[in-house]
Amino acid sequence: MAKESVPVDSILEAAQRLFLAKGCQNTSLEDIAKEVKIDIKKLKAAFPSVEDIVRKILDRDIAESTELFTRTINDRGKADVKLARLVRELMVRYQQSYVVSCVVCEGIEHADSDIRFVKSCLTPEQIDRYRHNTAILGRLIAQGQSEALFTDADPVEAAYLLRGMMGAAVRYRLVTGKDDDIRDHADFVMRIFLKGLLR
Repeated sequence: MAKESVPVDSILEAAQRLFLAKGCQNTSLEDIAKEVKIDIKKLKAAFPSVEDIVRKILDRDIAESTELFTRTINDRGKADVKLARLVRELMVRYQQSYVVSCVVCEGIEHADSDIRFVKSCLTPEQIDRYRHNTAILGRLIAQGQSEALFTDADPVEAAYLLRGMMGAAVRYRLVTGKDDDIRDHADFVMRIFLKGLLR
């Protein structure tokens, strides 16, 4: 009964705001309850720990990303256009979800404890979905090869390189403290990536 009366979406959005401001590990359930203006007991009935909230955000956001990947691969159109649109939408999602940005942003410059914390919350199913989504990127690259747009490169390797470039762009924004429109970074990533891939 308590779970139905708890505003789950509001909890997740409040948690994301607090995570962005304070980090996951420095945010308590009490902080989240106060932000959402609900009783801490209600919150704990639905989410016994901050880790449970992080897992719920990961599950939701990775599922939404999977839908985006699947929709993109099934759309009509040229592979380079679909790929550019997908990268743009993914990077906007990374900007909107602190938790997912921790998953994609790993590197020496910004390897804070929240990144390790969030990654420890990933389930095997979520990791499999991430790999599946990367395989869809590979299919888009293979489509571009069949359209004679892209050079002959291993599509899966190219997909992993593209994901790495997106992660590096997110990390760059964190390291430099930029708060500009991430779509500009997505366009830059695609220009560099496609220069190496276009025939």
